[in-house]
Amino acid sequence: MKKVIQLFFMTLLANTLCYCQTEKPDYVFNDQTFDQAILTFVPIKRAGVTDDQYNLALRILGETKSSTKAGSEKLNVADYWNITGAFVRLKEPAVNIEIAFKKAITLDADAVCSYVKAFGGSPNLEKTIPETFLAFYAKCSLPHNSSTKQLDPKQYAKDNQLDEKLVSLFSLMQVNDQKFRSTTPFDAVKQNPFDLKNQHLVDSLYAVYKTYIGKSYVGKEYESVMWVVIQHSNIQMMEKYLPDVSKAVQEKELQVVPLKMLIDRIYSIKYHYQIFGSQVNVPVTDDQTVTTVKKKYKID
Repeated sequence: MKKVIQLFFMTLLANTLCYCQTEKPDYVFNDQTFDQAILTFVPIKRAGVTDDQYNLALRILGETKSSTKAGSEKLNVADYWNITGAFVRLKEPAVNIEIAFKKAITLDADAVCSYVKAFGGSPNLEKTIPETFLAFYAKCSLPHNSSTKQLDPKQYAKDNQLDEKLVSLFSLMQVNDQKFRSTTPFDAVKQNPFDLKNQHLVDSLYAVYKTYIGKSYVGKEYESVMWVVIQHSNIQMMEKYLPDVSKAVQEKELQVVPLKMLIDRIYSIKYHYQIFGSQVNVPVTDDQTVTTVKKKYKID
């Protein structure tokens, strides 16, 4: 009888320990302390999260921590966007995903809009935080998203002492890139003529300028237009302009995120793996290859 009682309590204790481990409560961030808390956050691996998803999310969070060596005040829009993606992969609670996403759009809604468009929307955010994401995406899908207040390219060129004709052309290219890409579902057949026209314009402009046309030529609002045309082109055009895009990043003509996305697109098409994790449903390669590619393109 004594052995039976001991066995009962041992079983009860084991079940209690098991319950505590499997029912570990979610860590919920708050807006005020998010920037500090994310730097020490260690996510749990939830049911339904594959090893590849979990490891990629850890890598993304690790890179974010590495980029903030000087302190959490250094978090930028790309960091918040990457954290949002990591949280989605980890199946974090919606409240955590929403906090990261809101921080990104509060800091730079235009940049987030360009990320979302480059991804062709974000069905995962539409499912996890539908009210917040769809309200933002509805504004983002306008010919000029609401955060730019219907930007007048001619006035923008005048205010920033830029070439009016060049800026107006880039504004048109930006609009044409989203003619049918912003619709759901995306109509590739209808979009194709506009993409081909944009690609021809990029080739023609490059023949004249012999360089990536970025911030110095068309200002911050249009610095990524040439990249997005390349990103939405074919593998031949992507590889042709990759060195120029990389050089533009080094010369501060373009942010580094577009370069990472272009590299991922090329590697996804050619090798069926990616480097930085910007492509949906494509595995990230091994750490050694990641380090080699970063060194090659001088990406910290």
